[in-house]
Amino acid sequence: MPARPATDRVVDRAAAHASPALLAARDRLLVALAFASGIYEAICFLSFGKVFTAFQTGNIVFLGLGLAGTRPPDGPDPVRVIISLVAFAVGAALAVRILKAFDGDEEVEDGDVFQVWPPRVSIALGVALVVQVGFLAMWVGASPSSEVSNILVGLSAFAMGMQMNAVRSLHVPGISTTAATATFISWASGIATWSHKAPAARRLTGVLVSMAVGAFVGDWMLSHAHTYAPVLPVLVIAIVIVFASASGLSRRNPRDSPCRPWVGRRRGTRRVGPAVVGAAVGGWPSKPPS
Repeated sequence: MPARPATDRVVDRAAAHASPALLAARDRLLVALAFASGIYEAICFLSFGKVFTAFQTGNIVFLGLGLAGTRPPDGPDPVRVIISLVAFAVGAALAVRILKAFDGDEEVEDGDVFQVWPPRVSIALGVALVVQVGFLAMWVGASPSSEVSNILVGLSAFAMGMQMNAVRSLHVPGISTTAATATFISWASGIATWSHKAPAARRLTGVLVSMAVGAFVGDWMLSHAHTYAPVLPVLVIAIVIVFASASGLSRRNPRDSPCRPWVGRRRGTRRVGPAVVGAAVGGWPSKPPS
């Protein structure tokens, strides 16, 4: 059997279960998160020297430059680069713990129920948002110093690490809202093979463009509204969380009939689905139709 193209290896798990309207709403939220990430990257790169807080590939290159002896202003501050790498990793690890913890009793078979935007994703983004509010408070209230800059880099990288794994858990092919390398590869590969469907092309293009626009906006705000530069990305992420919770994206989407029961795998317990409840009141059949 021939190997599948790289662009087909990750399947959009929500696409088989959700309406096009819900998928389009999810994609708009991903574009908004990429916009906020672009703002943060511009703020941190321009304010704290040659360091990224989301694009860790660039930091690994900067770390190599630092080890070679290149120092500011021509090169990066290796201490700050290491802070960003470590904080990002810690944030990513914490996001994994949160995502698993809030999966808990809601485990179901993928073929039965899927959520376009599970609540655990918003919870992880909410924790990251608290950290970003702390970034904003320190940015506005603390006197500039090397120590303060290091703390701000750590806070931003921690939040970006959490966002990275929160979005990754959605299993949207080729999408990262914190670094555009994988997204750009998916976009370019799809163009080369004419394999993109319209929604995927719009999603990939939107994330790439919005991240670039976010960087532009971040640069502009540093020049024209320096004190309030981090306010906009905080607002954007807060709106994403509220919209995801209020718009029905976290609602369960049964793949087949609403009469289909489902079984929880946690601790070997059987969860009572709609078919069983319906049978108890005489409303639905006790077994799904064959």
